Amino acid sequence: MGQRVITKTDFMSYLDAPRHLWAIKHGKMSKKEIGAYLGHLYEQGYMVEELAVQYIKEHLIPQYKVANEDILLQLSQTEEPTNDADGRYEARTDLLIKNPTTNKWDMYEVKSSTKVDKKHKYDVTFQSLVFEKHYDLGDIYILHLNKEYFRDGEISLEELFVAENVTEVVEELKDEVKQKRYEAYLMVETENIEDVEKCIRPKKCPCIELCHPNLPEYSIFDINNLTRSERKVRELLEDGVLDIMDVPKDLPLSEKQRLQVDVAQSGETTIMDVEIRESLDELVYPLYFLDYETFNPAIPMYDGYKPYDQMPFQYSVHVLKSPGSELEHYEFVETEAIDPIPKMFDSLESVIGREGSIIVWNKSFEATVNTRVGEIHTRFKEFGESMNSRMYDLMVIFRDPLYADPKFKGSYSIKKVLPVLVPNLSYDGLDIGEGSVAMASWNEMVYGEGKDREKVKKDLLKYCELDTLAMVRIWEGLVKTISQI
Repeated sequence: MGQRVITKTDFMSYLDAPRHLWAIKHGKMSKKEIGAYLGHLYEQGYMVEELAVQYIKEHLIPQYKVANEDILLQLSQTEEPTNDADGRYEARTDLLIKNPTTNKWDMYEVKSSTKVDKKHKYDVTFQSLVFEKHYDLGDIYILHLNKEYFRDGEISLEELFVAENVTEVVEELKDEVKQKRYEAYLMVETENIEDVEKCIRPKKCPCIELCHPNLPEYSIFDINNLTRSERKVRELLEDGVLDIMDVPKDLPLSEKQRLQVDVAQSGETTIMDVEIRESLDELVYPLYFLDYETFNPAIPMYDGYKPYDQMPFQYSVHVLKSPGSELEHYEFVETEAIDPIPKMFDSLESVIGREGSIIVWNKSFEATVNTRVGEIHTRFKEFGESMNSRMYDLMVIFRDPLYADPKFKGSYSIKKVLPVLVPNLSYDGLDIGEGSVAMASWNEMVYGEGKDREKVKKDLLKYCELDTLAMVRIWEGLVKTISQI
Protein backbone atom coordinates (compact mmCIF):
# COMPACT_ATOMS: atom_id res chain seq x y z
CA MET A 1 0.00 0.00 0.00
CA GLY A 2 1.51 3.46 -0.18
CA GLN A 3 2.06 3.69 -3.92
CA ARG A 4 -1.32 5.09 -4.92
CA VAL A 5 -1.70 8.85 -5.19
CA ILE A 6 -4.91 10.64 -4.24
CA THR A 7 -5.27 13.77 -6.34
CA LYS A 8 -7.61 16.64 -5.67
CA THR A 9 -9.88 15.33 -8.44
CA ASP A 10 -9.84 11.89 -6.79
CA PHE A 11 -10.78 13.44 -3.47
CA MET A 12 -13.72 15.32 -4.96
CA SER A 13 -14.95 12.07 -6.57
CA TYR A 14 -14.73 10.42 -3.14
CA LEU A 15 -16.89 13.17 -1.63
CA ASP A 16 -19.38 12.65 -4.44
CA ALA A 17 -19.52 8.95 -3.61
CA PRO A 18 -16.73 6.60 -2.40
CA ARG A 19 -17.70 3.98 -4.97
CA HIS A 20 -17.19 6.50 -7.78
CA LEU A 21 -13.54 6.95 -6.76
CA TRP A 22 -13.13 3.19 -6.41
CA ALA A 23 -14.43 2.78 -9.97
CA ILE A 24 -11.94 5.38 -11.25
CA LYS A 25 -8.94 3.82 -9.52
CA HIS A 26 -9.88 0.26 -10.52
CA GLY A 27 -10.66 1.10 -14.15
CA LYS A 28 -14.37 0.40 -13.78
CA MET A 29 -15.77 3.83 -14.63
CA SER A 30 -18.28 3.85 -17.47
CA LYS A 31 -16.88 5.41 -20.63
CA LYS A 32 -19.39 7.96 -21.79
CA GLU A 33 -19.14 9.95 -24.94
CA ILE A 34 -18.76 13.68 -24.42
CA GLY A 35 -21.90 15.09 -26.00
CA ALA A 36 -22.66 18.57 -27.25
CA TYR A 37 -23.75 19.87 -23.85
CA LEU A 38 -20.75 18.55 -21.88
CA GLY A 39 -18.51 19.90 -24.60
CA HIS A 40 -20.19 23.28 -24.17
CA LEU A 41 -19.56 23.22 -20.39
CA TYR A 42 -15.89 22.39 -20.88
CA GLU A 43 -15.58 25.17 -23.44
CA GLN A 44 -17.12 27.68 -21.01
CA GLY A 45 -14.70 26.57 -18.29
CA TYR A 46 -11.71 26.98 -20.61
CA MET A 47 -12.84 30.48 -21.58
CA VAL A 48 -13.08 31.52 -17.92
CA GLU A 49 -9.66 30.05 -17.13
CA GLU A 50 -8.10 31.85 -20.07
CA LEU A 51 -9.47 35.22 -19.00
CA ALA A 52 -8.63 34.50 -15.35
CA VAL A 53 -4.96 33.97 -16.24
CA GLN A 54 -5.05 37.26 -18.13
CA TYR A 55 -6.68 38.97 -15.10
CA ILE A 56 -4.05 37.48 -12.77
CA LYS A 57 -1.18 38.75 -14.91
CA GLU A 58 -2.61 42.19 -15.71
CA HIS A 59 -4.43 43.12 -12.49
CA LEU A 60 -3.74 40.78 -9.57
CA ILE A 61 0.02 40.30 -9.69
CA PRO A 62 0.77 44.04 -10.11
CA GLN A 63 -1.03 44.69 -6.80
CA TYR A 64 1.65 42.68 -4.97
CA LYS A 65 4.63 44.45 -6.58
CA VAL A 66 6.94 41.44 -6.31
CA ALA A 67 9.77 39.93 -8.33
CA ASN A 68 9.21 37.09 -10.81
CA GLU A 69 10.64 34.48 -8.43
CA ASP A 70 7.80 35.28 -6.02
CA ILE A 71 5.14 34.39 -8.61
CA LEU A 72 4.28 30.73 -9.21
CA LEU A 73 1.61 29.90 -11.81
CA GLN A 74 -0.01 26.51 -12.46
CA LEU A 75 2.10 24.72 -9.86
CA SER A 76 1.74 21.07 -8.82
CA GLN A 77 2.95 19.54 -5.56
CA THR A 78 2.84 16.17 -3.82
CA GLU A 79 2.56 15.53 -0.10
CA GLU A 80 4.66 12.48 0.66
CA PRO A 81 3.54 9.96 3.33
CA THR A 82 5.02 10.42 6.81
CA ASN A 83 4.86 6.67 7.49
CA ASP A 84 4.03 3.40 5.72
CA ALA A 85 0.33 3.68 6.56
CA ASP A 86 -0.04 7.20 5.20
CA GLY A 87 -1.22 8.21 1.76
CA ARG A 88 0.35 10.37 -0.94
CA TYR A 89 -1.66 13.40 -1.99
CA GLU A 90 -1.25 15.56 -5.06
CA ALA A 91 -2.70 18.98 -5.93
CA ARG A 92 -2.26 21.81 -8.41
CA THR A 93 -2.89 25.47 -7.74
CA ASP A 94 -3.54 28.30 -10.19
CA LEU A 95 -1.38 30.87 -8.40
CA LEU A 96 0.98 31.19 -5.45
CA ILE A 97 2.33 34.67 -4.85
CA LYS A 98 4.62 35.95 -2.10
CA ASN A 99 2.92 38.66 -0.09
CA PRO A 100 5.60 41.26 0.76
CA THR A 101 3.60 42.47 3.76
CA THR A 102 3.23 39.09 5.49
CA ASN A 103 6.16 37.31 3.83
CA LYS A 104 3.78 34.39 3.26
CA TRP A 105 2.49 32.79 0.06
CA ASP A 106 -1.07 33.71 -0.85
CA MET A 107 -2.92 31.03 -2.82
CA TYR A 108 -5.49 31.62 -5.57
CA GLU A 109 -7.79 29.01 -7.13
CA VAL A 110 -9.89 29.85 -10.22
CA LYS A 111 -13.52 28.72 -10.47
CA SER A 112 -15.89 29.43 -13.36
CA SER A 113 -18.90 29.94 -11.06
CA THR A 114 -20.36 33.20 -9.76
CA LYS A 115 -20.09 32.15 -6.11
CA VAL A 116 -18.14 29.91 -3.75
CA ASP A 117 -20.03 26.70 -3.02
CA LYS A 118 -19.43 23.85 -0.57
CA LYS A 119 -17.45 21.75 -3.06
CA HIS A 120 -15.10 24.66 -3.79
CA LYS A 121 -14.31 24.97 -0.08
CA TYR A 122 -13.37 21.29 0.24
CA ASP A 123 -11.44 21.51 -3.02
CA VAL A 124 -9.23 24.40 -1.93
CA THR A 125 -8.76 22.95 1.57
CA PHE A 126 -7.33 19.79 0.02
CA GLN A 127 -4.94 21.97 -1.99
CA SER A 128 -3.84 23.99 1.02
CA LEU A 129 -3.00 20.83 3.01
CA VAL A 130 -0.66 19.70 0.25
CA PHE A 131 0.95 23.07 -0.41
CA GLU A 132 1.48 24.02 3.23
CA LYS A 133 4.01 21.18 3.40
CA HIS A 134 6.16 23.10 0.92
CA TYR A 135 5.23 26.77 1.43
CA ASP A 136 4.37 29.03 4.34
CA LEU A 137 0.83 29.82 3.22
CA GLY A 138 -0.88 33.11 3.96
CA ASP A 139 -4.37 33.99 2.74
CA ILE A 140 -6.31 31.66 0.47
CA TYR A 141 -8.62 33.00 -2.22
CA ILE A 142 -11.12 31.63 -4.70
CA LEU A 143 -11.19 33.72 -7.86
CA HIS A 144 -14.62 33.55 -9.47
CA LEU A 145 -16.89 35.50 -11.79
CA ASN A 146 -18.60 38.58 -10.42
CA LYS A 147 -22.36 37.98 -10.54
CA GLU A 148 -22.98 41.75 -10.42
CA TYR A 149 -20.83 42.54 -13.44
CA PHE A 150 -22.61 43.46 -16.64
CA ARG A 151 -20.92 44.08 -19.92
CA ASP A 152 -20.65 47.61 -21.27
CA GLY A 153 -18.35 47.68 -24.27
CA GLU A 154 -15.18 45.60 -24.09
CA ILE A 155 -14.92 43.03 -21.29
CA SER A 156 -13.49 44.64 -18.14
CA LEU A 157 -11.35 41.93 -16.54
CA GLU A 158 -10.93 44.06 -13.44
CA GLU A 159 -14.70 44.00 -12.87
CA LEU A 160 -15.39 40.52 -14.27
CA PHE A 161 -13.57 38.66 -11.47
CA VAL A 162 -13.86 38.67 -7.68
CA ALA A 163 -11.23 37.25 -5.30
CA GLU A 164 -13.05 35.86 -2.24
CA ASN A 165 -10.96 35.23 0.87
CA VAL A 166 -11.73 31.73 2.24
CA THR A 167 -8.82 31.42 4.69
CA GLU A 168 -11.02 31.03 7.78
CA VAL A 169 -13.25 28.46 6.09
CA VAL A 170 -10.20 26.44 5.06
CA GLU A 171 -8.87 26.42 8.63
CA GLU A 172 -12.21 25.14 9.90
CA LEU A 173 -12.29 22.33 7.32
CA LYS A 174 -8.70 21.11 7.60
CA ASP A 175 -9.23 18.38 10.20
CA GLU A 176 -12.28 17.04 8.39
CA VAL A 177 -10.52 17.03 5.00
CA LYS A 178 -7.44 15.33 6.50
CA GLN A 179 -9.68 12.55 7.81
CA LYS A 180 -11.70 12.19 4.62
CA ARG A 181 -8.72 12.14 2.28
CA TYR A 182 -7.13 9.40 4.40
CA GLU A 183 -10.38 7.44 4.28
CA ALA A 184 -10.33 7.88 0.50
CA TYR A 185 -6.76 6.55 0.37
CA LEU A 186 -7.64 3.47 2.44
CA MET A 187 -10.84 2.85 0.47
CA VAL A 188 -8.98 2.76 -2.85
CA GLU A 189 -6.92 -0.18 -1.55
CA THR A 190 -10.09 -2.17 -0.78
CA GLU A 191 -10.65 -5.04 -3.18
CA ASN A 192 -14.21 -5.88 -2.11
CA ILE A 193 -16.55 -3.33 -3.66
CA GLU A 194 -19.34 -4.28 -1.27
CA ASP A 195 -17.33 -2.57 1.47
CA VAL A 196 -17.45 0.71 -0.46
CA GLU A 197 -20.43 3.03 -0.06
CA LYS A 198 -22.48 3.56 -3.23
CA CYS A 199 -24.09 6.81 -4.34
CA ILE A 200 -27.76 7.63 -3.78
CA ARG A 201 -28.35 9.46 -7.06
CA PRO A 202 -28.50 6.83 -9.81
CA LYS A 203 -29.85 9.31 -12.39
CA LYS A 204 -26.46 11.08 -12.33
CA CYS A 205 -24.30 8.07 -11.52
CA PRO A 206 -21.25 7.64 -13.81
CA CYS A 207 -20.91 3.94 -12.93
CA ILE A 208 -24.50 2.73 -12.65
CA GLU A 209 -23.59 -0.96 -13.00
CA LEU A 210 -21.37 -0.71 -9.93
CA CYS A 211 -23.58 1.44 -7.72
CA HIS A 212 -27.03 0.20 -8.76
CA PRO A 213 -26.80 -2.99 -10.84
CA ASN A 214 -30.30 -4.26 -10.01
CA LEU A 215 -32.31 -1.08 -9.93
CA PRO A 216 -36.07 -1.67 -10.19
CA GLU A 217 -38.06 0.07 -12.92
CA TYR A 218 -39.61 2.34 -10.27
CA SER A 219 -37.26 2.72 -7.32
CA ILE A 220 -37.14 4.77 -4.12
CA PHE A 221 -34.75 7.12 -5.94
CA ASP A 222 -37.68 8.23 -8.11
CA ILE A 223 -39.53 9.62 -5.09
CA ASN A 224 -39.41 13.41 -5.48
CA ASN A 225 -36.68 15.03 -3.35
CA LEU A 226 -36.12 11.90 -1.25
CA THR A 227 -32.38 11.96 -1.93
CA ARG A 228 -32.18 15.30 -0.11
CA SER A 229 -32.42 13.19 3.04
CA GLU A 230 -29.45 10.83 2.75
CA ARG A 231 -30.21 9.39 6.17
CA LYS A 232 -33.70 8.34 5.09
CA VAL A 233 -32.42 6.78 1.86
CA ARG A 234 -29.65 4.87 3.66
CA GLU A 235 -32.13 3.55 6.23
CA LEU A 236 -34.42 2.26 3.47
CA LEU A 237 -31.49 0.56 1.72
CA GLU A 238 -30.35 -1.04 4.99
CA ASP A 239 -33.87 -2.43 5.41
CA GLY A 240 -33.70 -3.87 1.89
CA VAL A 241 -36.25 -1.40 0.48
CA LEU A 242 -35.30 -0.47 -3.09
CA ASP A 243 -38.57 -0.80 -5.02
CA ILE A 244 -41.17 1.92 -4.47
CA MET A 245 -43.75 -0.84 -4.08
CA ASP A 246 -42.02 -1.86 -0.83
CA VAL A 247 -41.98 1.57 0.82
CA PRO A 248 -43.64 1.19 4.27
CA LYS A 249 -46.96 2.89 4.89
CA ASP A 250 -45.61 4.46 8.08
CA LEU A 251 -42.48 5.97 6.52
CA PRO A 252 -42.51 9.73 7.23
CA LEU A 253 -42.91 11.51 3.90
CA SER A 254 -44.13 14.88 2.69
CA GLU A 255 -47.71 15.09 1.44
CA LYS A 256 -46.58 15.05 -2.20
CA GLN A 257 -44.15 12.20 -1.64
CA ARG A 258 -46.82 10.11 0.10
CA LEU A 259 -49.27 10.74 -2.73
CA GLN A 260 -46.63 9.65 -5.25
CA VAL A 261 -45.95 6.44 -3.34
CA ASP A 262 -49.67 5.72 -2.86
CA VAL A 263 -50.36 6.25 -6.58
CA ALA A 264 -47.48 3.96 -7.51
CA GLN A 265 -48.51 1.23 -5.09
CA SER A 266 -52.18 1.38 -6.07
CA GLY A 267 -51.42 1.52 -9.78
CA GLU A 268 -54.32 3.94 -10.19
CA THR A 269 -54.35 7.45 -11.64
CA THR A 270 -55.45 10.26 -9.34
CA ILE A 271 -57.26 13.16 -11.02
CA MET A 272 -58.54 16.10 -8.98
CA ASP A 273 -61.06 17.14 -11.61
CA VAL A 274 -62.65 20.02 -9.66
CA GLU A 275 -59.27 21.68 -9.01
CA ILE A 276 -58.11 21.09 -12.60
CA ARG A 277 -61.33 22.53 -14.00
CA GLU A 278 -61.03 25.61 -11.78
CA SER A 279 -57.44 26.06 -12.89
CA LEU A 280 -58.15 25.73 -16.61
CA ASP A 281 -61.13 28.08 -16.29
CA GLU A 282 -58.62 30.88 -15.62
CA LEU A 283 -57.49 30.74 -19.25
CA VAL A 284 -58.61 33.54 -21.57
CA TYR A 285 -58.67 33.32 -25.37
CA PRO A 286 -56.68 33.72 -27.51
CA LEU A 287 -54.39 31.05 -26.06
CA TYR A 288 -50.66 31.34 -26.77
CA PHE A 289 -48.58 28.22 -26.08
CA LEU A 290 -45.05 29.58 -25.74
CA ASP A 291 -41.56 28.11 -25.35
CA TYR A 292 -38.08 29.68 -25.40
CA GLU A 293 -34.66 28.22 -26.06
CA THR A 294 -31.79 30.09 -24.43
CA PHE A 295 -28.00 30.14 -24.22
CA ASN A 296 -26.22 31.10 -20.98
CA PRO A 297 -22.55 31.91 -21.62
CA ALA A 298 -20.22 32.28 -18.64
CA ILE A 299 -18.63 35.35 -20.23
CA PRO A 300 -21.22 37.96 -21.33
CA MET A 301 -21.16 38.21 -25.12
CA TYR A 302 -23.09 41.47 -25.55
CA ASP A 303 -23.74 44.70 -23.67
CA GLY A 304 -26.15 44.54 -20.76
CA TYR A 305 -25.61 40.84 -19.99
CA LYS A 306 -24.19 39.37 -16.78
CA PRO A 307 -22.27 36.09 -16.42
CA TYR A 308 -24.55 33.13 -17.13
CA ASP A 309 -27.51 35.32 -18.10
CA GLN A 310 -30.05 33.36 -20.15
CA MET A 311 -29.86 34.77 -23.68
CA PRO A 312 -33.04 33.78 -25.57
CA PHE A 313 -32.37 32.94 -29.20
CA GLN A 314 -35.49 31.04 -30.26
CA TYR A 315 -39.21 30.82 -29.66
CA SER A 316 -42.14 28.71 -30.75
CA VAL A 317 -45.76 29.80 -30.33
CA HIS A 318 -48.90 27.84 -31.09
CA VAL A 319 -51.98 30.07 -31.10
CA LEU A 320 -55.61 29.12 -30.59
CA LYS A 321 -57.62 32.29 -31.17
CA SER A 322 -60.97 30.88 -30.03
CA PRO A 323 -62.55 27.55 -29.05
CA GLY A 324 -62.55 25.25 -32.07
CA SER A 325 -60.48 27.58 -34.25
CA GLU A 326 -57.62 26.31 -36.39
CA LEU A 327 -54.29 26.03 -34.59
CA GLU A 328 -51.67 28.51 -35.86
CA HIS A 329 -47.90 28.24 -35.44
CA TYR A 330 -45.18 30.91 -35.37
CA GLU A 331 -41.47 30.50 -34.80
CA PHE A 332 -38.12 32.28 -34.82
CA VAL A 333 -34.47 31.33 -34.39
CA GLU A 334 -31.56 33.76 -34.65
CA THR A 335 -28.88 32.54 -37.07
CA GLU A 336 -26.57 35.57 -37.10
CA ALA A 337 -23.74 36.19 -34.62
CA ILE A 338 -25.53 39.11 -32.97
CA ASP A 339 -27.43 39.77 -29.76
CA PRO A 340 -30.55 37.68 -30.52
CA ILE A 341 -33.00 39.60 -28.31
CA PRO A 342 -33.95 42.56 -30.55
CA LYS A 343 -34.99 40.57 -33.63
CA MET A 344 -36.50 37.74 -31.62
CA PHE A 345 -38.67 39.94 -29.40
CA ASP A 346 -39.70 42.20 -32.27
CA SER A 347 -40.93 39.05 -33.97
CA LEU A 348 -42.60 37.71 -30.83
CA GLU A 349 -44.35 41.01 -30.11
CA SER A 350 -45.87 40.96 -33.57
CA VAL A 351 -47.40 37.54 -32.79
CA ILE A 352 -48.52 37.89 -29.17
CA GLY A 353 -51.09 40.57 -28.61
CA ARG A 354 -51.95 42.33 -25.37
CA GLU A 355 -54.81 40.01 -24.44
CA GLY A 356 -55.17 36.31 -23.90
CA SER A 357 -53.39 33.71 -21.77
CA ILE A 358 -49.79 32.73 -22.42
CA ILE A 359 -49.35 29.07 -21.55
CA VAL A 360 -45.87 27.79 -20.64
CA TRP A 361 -44.27 24.80 -18.96
CA ASN A 362 -42.34 26.09 -15.93
CA LYS A 363 -43.44 29.69 -15.60
CA SER A 364 -40.49 30.79 -13.46
CA PHE A 365 -38.09 30.23 -16.36
CA GLU A 366 -39.93 32.17 -19.07
CA ALA A 367 -40.94 34.90 -16.62
CA THR A 368 -37.34 35.37 -15.48
CA VAL A 369 -36.19 35.56 -19.10
CA ASN A 370 -38.83 38.21 -19.86
CA THR A 371 -37.76 40.29 -16.87
CA ARG A 372 -34.08 40.18 -17.82
CA VAL A 373 -34.89 40.98 -21.44
CA GLY A 374 -36.69 44.13 -20.23
CA GLU A 375 -33.65 45.09 -18.14
CA ILE A 376 -31.15 44.50 -20.95
CA HIS A 377 -33.31 46.10 -23.64
CA THR A 378 -35.67 48.53 -21.93
CA ARG A 379 -37.92 48.95 -24.96
CA PHE A 380 -39.20 45.40 -24.27
CA LYS A 381 -39.81 46.02 -20.55
CA GLU A 382 -43.54 46.76 -20.88
CA PHE A 383 -44.04 43.88 -23.30
CA GLY A 384 -42.27 41.47 -20.94
CA GLU A 385 -44.34 42.65 -17.98
CA SER A 386 -47.51 42.24 -20.03
CA MET A 387 -46.57 38.67 -20.92
CA ASN A 388 -45.70 37.80 -17.32
CA SER A 389 -49.03 39.14 -16.04
CA ARG A 390 -50.89 36.81 -18.43
CA MET A 391 -48.74 33.73 -17.98
CA TYR A 392 -50.23 30.38 -17.01
CA ASP A 393 -48.06 27.45 -15.92
CA LEU A 394 -49.48 24.19 -17.28
CA MET A 395 -46.80 22.24 -15.41
CA VAL A 396 -48.34 23.11 -12.03
CA ILE A 397 -51.23 20.69 -12.60
CA PHE A 398 -48.73 17.83 -12.62
CA ARG A 399 -46.32 19.29 -10.08
CA ASP A 400 -48.81 19.87 -7.28
CA PRO A 401 -50.05 17.21 -8.37
CA LEU A 402 -53.66 17.61 -9.41
CA TYR A 403 -53.08 14.87 -11.96
CA ALA A 404 -50.92 11.92 -10.88
CA ASP A 405 -50.31 8.81 -12.93
CA PRO A 406 -48.03 5.91 -11.89
CA LYS A 407 -46.36 6.13 -15.30
CA PHE A 408 -45.10 9.66 -14.52
CA LYS A 409 -42.89 8.13 -11.81
CA GLY A 410 -43.34 11.29 -9.79
CA SER A 411 -41.93 13.51 -12.53
CA TYR A 412 -43.69 16.56 -13.94
CA SER A 413 -41.32 16.93 -16.87
CA ILE A 414 -43.16 17.40 -20.15
CA LYS A 415 -41.18 14.45 -21.53
CA LYS A 416 -42.68 12.20 -18.83
CA VAL A 417 -46.22 13.57 -19.04
CA LEU A 418 -46.53 13.60 -22.85
CA PRO A 419 -46.16 9.84 -23.52
CA VAL A 420 -48.91 9.11 -20.98
CA LEU A 421 -51.46 11.69 -22.07
CA VAL A 422 -50.54 11.87 -25.77
CA PRO A 423 -48.87 8.56 -26.72
CA ASN A 424 -48.93 9.34 -30.46
CA LEU A 425 -46.65 12.37 -30.02
CA SER A 426 -43.01 11.78 -29.13
CA TYR A 427 -39.55 13.33 -28.87
CA ASP A 428 -38.02 10.03 -30.00
CA GLY A 429 -36.09 10.23 -33.21
CA LEU A 430 -35.31 13.95 -33.00
CA ASP A 431 -31.66 14.84 -33.63
CA ILE A 432 -32.10 17.60 -31.05
CA GLY A 433 -34.35 16.35 -28.28
CA GLU A 434 -33.27 18.26 -25.16
CA GLY A 435 -32.93 21.91 -24.22
CA SER A 436 -29.28 21.54 -23.20
CA VAL A 437 -28.43 20.02 -26.58
CA ALA A 438 -30.40 22.74 -28.36
CA MET A 439 -28.38 25.39 -26.54
CA ALA A 440 -25.03 23.80 -27.37
CA SER A 441 -26.05 23.11 -30.98
CA TRP A 442 -27.19 26.70 -31.53
CA ASN A 443 -23.92 28.05 -30.15
CA GLU A 444 -21.93 25.79 -32.46
CA MET A 445 -24.14 26.69 -35.42
CA VAL A 446 -23.80 30.46 -34.95
CA TYR A 447 -20.32 30.83 -33.46
CA GLY A 448 -18.58 27.57 -34.34
CA GLU A 449 -17.28 25.93 -37.48
CA GLY A 450 -17.97 22.79 -39.42
CA LYS A 451 -21.65 22.40 -38.60
CA ASP A 452 -24.37 21.91 -41.20
CA ARG A 453 -26.10 25.18 -40.38
CA GLU A 454 -29.29 24.50 -42.32
CA LYS A 455 -29.72 21.09 -40.73
CA VAL A 456 -29.11 22.43 -37.20
CA LYS A 457 -31.57 25.26 -37.81
CA LYS A 458 -34.17 22.78 -39.04
CA ASP A 459 -33.58 20.50 -36.04
CA LEU A 460 -33.84 23.42 -33.61
CA LEU A 461 -37.13 24.59 -35.10
CA LYS A 462 -38.54 21.07 -35.06
CA TYR A 463 -37.62 20.57 -31.39
CA CYS A 464 -39.00 23.88 -30.15
CA GLU A 465 -42.18 23.43 -32.19
CA LEU A 466 -42.73 20.05 -30.57
CA ASP A 467 -42.41 21.62 -27.11
CA THR A 468 -45.34 23.96 -27.72
CA LEU A 469 -47.38 21.41 -29.68
CA ALA A 470 -46.93 19.02 -26.76
CA MET A 471 -48.45 21.65 -24.45
CA VAL A 472 -51.38 22.08 -26.80
CA ARG A 473 -52.09 18.34 -26.89
CA ILE A 474 -51.66 17.94 -23.11
CA TRP A 475 -54.07 20.83 -22.51
CA GLU A 476 -56.56 19.25 -24.94
CA GLY A 477 -56.18 15.94 -23.12
CA LEU A 478 -56.89 17.57 -19.77
CA VAL A 479 -59.97 19.37 -21.12
CA LYS A 480 -61.28 16.12 -22.58
CA THR A 481 -60.57 14.13 -19.43
CA ILE A 482 -62.33 16.47 -17.00
CA SER A 483 -65.31 16.82 -19.37
CA GLN A 484 -65.82 13.06 -19.13
CA ILE A 485 -65.71 12.89 -15.34
